[in-house]
Amino acid sequence: MRESKLTEMLKGITPLEFKRFGELLGSPFHNKSRKILQLYDLISAHYSEFDANVIPNEKIAEEIFPGEKTKDQNVRTLISNFTALLEEFLILIKTDKSSTREKIILLESLRERNILKSFEMASKEISDLSKRDFNKNTEYYFNDLTHKEILLNYHGEDLDLDLDKSYLEMSESADYLFIVTKLKVLNALLSRKILSGVSIYKSYWGIDHIINYIENNIQKIEKFHPIIYSEYKILMMILKPDKVRHFHDLEKHVFQNLQKLSEDEIEQVYYSLANYCINKMALGDERFLNDLYKIHTNFEKIGFYEKNKNIQYTDFLSVIICGLNMKQIRWVNYFFDKYKSNIASEVKRDTINLASASMAFAAKKYKEAIGRINNVGYKYTYFYLKSRETLIKVYYELGEFESLEAAIDAAKHYLVRHKDVLSIHYDRFMLFLNYVKKLTRLDKKQKQEIKMLMKKLDENRHTISREWLIEKIIEMK
Repeated sequence: MRESKLTEMLKGITPLEFKRFGELLGSPFHNKSRKILQLYDLISAHYSEFDANVIPNEKIAEEIFPGEKTKDQNVRTLISNFTALLEEFLILIKTDKSSTREKIILLESLRERNILKSFEMASKEISDLSKRDFNKNTEYYFNDLTHKEILLNYHGEDLDLDLDKSYLEMSESADYLFIVTKLKVLNALLSRKILSGVSIYKSYWGIDHIINYIENNIQKIEKFHPIIYSEYKILMMILKPDKVRHFHDLEKHVFQNLQKLSEDEIEQVYYSLANYCINKMALGDERFLNDLYKIHTNFEKIGFYEKNKNIQYTDFLSVIICGLNMKQIRWVNYFFDKYKSNIASEVKRDTINLASASMAFAAKKYKEAIGRINNVGYKYTYFYLKSRETLIKVYYELGEFESLEAAIDAAKHYLVRHKDVLSIHYDRFMLFLNYVKKLTRLDKKQKQEIKMLMKKLDENRHTISREWLIEKIIEMK
């Protein structure tokens, strides 16, 4: 089968969805072609190993159009029609997930046919659904605006209708639709690109108006428009990272409403909160370690990681390292065992080995840690740096100072070669290497030098593994 579009679509749906698609094809309302069903059966027989080359067009022609002169054209038409039905199916299952959108489509249809009693009932159901919906996102406000517009048109000839109030409510829905959409766009942009507040305000219209409106109505926004409140706090965390209250406000808001948030909104706030903590810790603010651990454990309780079948290596390792730094070894072991199968397959082996090395080091199983590190590939810079950091600490603990010197030198050469892409992590890691080297050359009798090293670490709070370095200095005292 050479139709790459159909091949891609079939690979993009789950086995359960493919089965449901077969049920749709069996309905005369959607499909009256017996040959469409034959093609479905042919694909179904090879579904687990499906590929464009498994069922070439020649095989379809032979199975479904034997002896027909225009079978090549027939095959292309059949595949095109099959693809169109699959697209219709994808639309149906997407709509099926939004009961409010379904009701609005029904409401429009009832209005067109002047079916009054059912119209009123459907409108009430939409209002009830809206009142219960915590996740007032872009879709919510679009549906709300559409609903109000349909009602206004429906009651347009009613002289008793307060038109000013109706249009004002429509305008308010349009405003909230604009606000939440704009905030989501800006936060998506800022999560992928480092821009200053000045350049954002200069390049993107309306930000001042939105922020001023929200801040002047903050209690109303928090109570009645929780997603706008979340997006506003996320934006402030990015534009004004020194204003820590925005992080704590969002953290409190999220933890109070975790059970109400949709999967999309949970993912949005999770990464915003976690990344803020990680960035603060990278700059030396260790107070956020406890906040990060609370984020991981609270989100784990609601099944965030369980639902994510493609956990990225940075996210998985962040959870492991945070738990180890909090000395929550039992929880780390639980998390590792339960979710290691959910790691993105591309670097699953390296991620598991690096996580295992960190866990072995925390348990003082230094030889095991070395063995795990030796099995880590360096597809990404993160794997190299974290492996070297752990290996250097292992050599120090074992007193293998020749190996330690060689590892430090190799790491320094690597840092210099990758300085442009490492950004602030270049300085953080270089400080770590220099301090470890100084540690190896210190003697317990050198009280002044030990005191100076501790002072330097206090000044450079963003140093990699700063807590471990302090622990080693204290041991020398």
